[in-house]
Amino acid sequence: MEYADGRLDGAESRFLGVHSSQLAHQAAVAYAAAQAKEAERVTEHVKHVEAQWFAWAAAAEAAIAEYEGRGQGRRGRKPRPWRYHRLPYRGEEVRIPQKRTRRGRPPKAEALQVEVRYRLSVSSEVLLPSEDAHGWTVLATTLRPEECTDTEMLQAYQEQYSFR
Repeated sequence: MEYADGRLDGAESRFLGVHSSQLAHQAAVAYAAAQAKEAERVTEHVKHVEAQWFAWAAAAEAAIAEYEGRGQGRRGRKPRPWRYHRLPYRGEEVRIPQKRTRRGRPPKAEALQVEVRYRLSVSSEVLLPSEDAHGWTVLATTLRPEECTDTEMLQAYQEQYSFR
């Protein structure tokens, strides 16, 4: 434990997990709003990704790595993938027949010229938290159970919280 004046002291800690249905409802509403906001960004991202074409399979794999958050990131920070959605990326090989330069019917011996390109496809999956994920608060103290019971600790927290 570190005090305000910078002293360090080894003390035994005790934790109490408390569930609040009111806090759970607020967190669930906030989660749903943030998920809806991110869904709009996901739709635009999927359009952008599926519109790209790559000449090489390695370029498509590098793009997948960057989109999944395995890339280098910016300003030394680890890239952060989507928070409320899961976006599995898949690379596809597309064979496009090339147009002949000469007019007329091709001879039987002439092979069909095909250009190979790569593109990405994305499917979006919404991440739904479990029912019990929201509404939890953890209270911590260094007081022993003999000095302060769990009920007293909860009452002290509720009294403090009501004055804010």
